[in-house]
Amino acid sequence: MCPTPIWIWLFEQKEQSLQQLHRELRYMGPGYTTNQVTNIDIHPMDFWTGDTDPSLIQFFTPDTDTDFKIANTALDPEDPVDDPFTWVRAMKDSQDFTPHEMHHQLYKAFSKYLRKSPGGNKTPIFWDMVSMEEDDSLFNSNDQHGFTIQRGATSADGKAAHQLVVMESEECYHDVLPSVGELNVLVRWMLCGFKNHKHQFGRYHRHERPQLDFPTMVISFLPDARVRVLHGYFDEGRLKVAYTQALNFDAEDYADKMDGLLQWAWPLTDGDTTKPIPLPTIEDDEEDEWDEWEKWELRYREDSEDEGLETESDGEGDSTEAQKYLSDYESEFSQEDESDWEDEGPVEEGWMEEDMMSADIKRKIIERLEEKIRCLGEVRELT
Repeated sequence: MCPTPIWIWLFEQKEQSLQQLHRELRYMGPGYTTNQVTNIDIHPMDFWTGDTDPSLIQFFTPDTDTDFKIANTALDPEDPVDDPFTWVRAMKDSQDFTPHEMHHQLYKAFSKYLRKSPGGNKTPIFWDMVSMEEDDSLFNSNDQHGFTIQRGATSADGKAAHQLVVMESEECYHDVLPSVGELNVLVRWMLCGFKNHKHQFGRYHRHERPQLDFPTMVISFLPDARVRVLHGYFDEGRLKVAYTQALNFDAEDYADKMDGLLQWAWPLTDGDTTKPIPLPTIEDDEEDEWDEWEKWELRYREDSEDEGLETESDGEGDSTEAQKYLSDYESEFSQEDESDWEDEGPVEEGWMEEDMMSADIKRKIIERLEEKIRCLGEVRELT
């Protein structure tokens, strides 16, 4: 059909905005972020329950009924032989002890309890592990912000687009607020979700509903045995993030905190990633059993066709106006491209493709506008 499907416009608009935010984060110095940062909204989250600001969509919550817990293993968290973190805590009085490295052993203990729990040697059926061979750019360490990606996973059923990441950070810049590096990882994985979905949808999954959001959750292991959990999504040009404080695991309640962290290992997911946020409001039709999103897209198509029929009485004036709109659109994109290349510094290897992709998307949008103008002309001829 002549009108461009509305999901394509939403998809491309969101990807472009996310690419711009990724560029901004890459050139920020190491440190932490506050709510004063442009295009980023951060909200505190409770580690134990996942409760956060009600304005946020709860795409992730801890699985309190999980089988992944210390009690379901044969391991003793107080035995240095069973628990790598307990072992390093016992080394505190030795001369070779390095407190900064405790989070490495904490991550090993976390992984060990996962493996030793019932079913822990297999990935849950709702998730697919992302291998380094599949996309090594996602696992590249970042020397500027000091982080290393340990593992990642994506939703397996194709009906959702949730993502999980586990990372180790070399610095804890703030006991409460998330770091620039942690947000960088969030946005990088979201962008890769857009990139992979375009490829998969175009070649393999045309019968499935397109994804419009790629909510991502991160478990960040920090120096001095601290852990932060954060998750976010991109909405209306802003990154919405819920975060916990950097919880100290070098404490008497270590076992309880480890059990709490294991509940986040494979969290419960919610939220429809195939619909725009928020869903555009339309009139209710009790007799129509179609999905709200499908009705809204149908309304868009009907309005587009009505616009084409109305152009008959307007003559060449509307054609000239449409050409002017296209010209302004091209000019706007051209100016944005030039300013991006002039202002942008050196680009990290492996992410040039995203920067180039933005201009390519803009060209595709212009091509679709040209197609729409041609369709309007065809409608005039038929009428």
